[in-house]
Amino acid sequence: MTEEQEIPYVNISTDNKFFIHQPKQSNYTCYLFGGDAGFSLITWTPEEGKVPNAWVRFWMKIFFNCKWVKNND
Repeated sequence: MTEEQEIPYVNISTDNKFFIHQPKQSNYTCYLFGGDAGFSLITWTPEEGKVPNAWVRFWMKIFFNCKWVKNND
């Protein structure tokens, strides 16, 4: 018994070739743990439509010293 499961961002063609598609990224970047645009060890750009709201971004700034920047793209 084999069940087919859907894998996000992966398409399988009729000749069993895999194609991986990167999701579209939002225009927000988060510099984690005290970083900034000049120097940051860890950055995160969420998918479009999955950016945390202002309340969550505020508390990320308070607790984790994260800096959210909206890019002008």
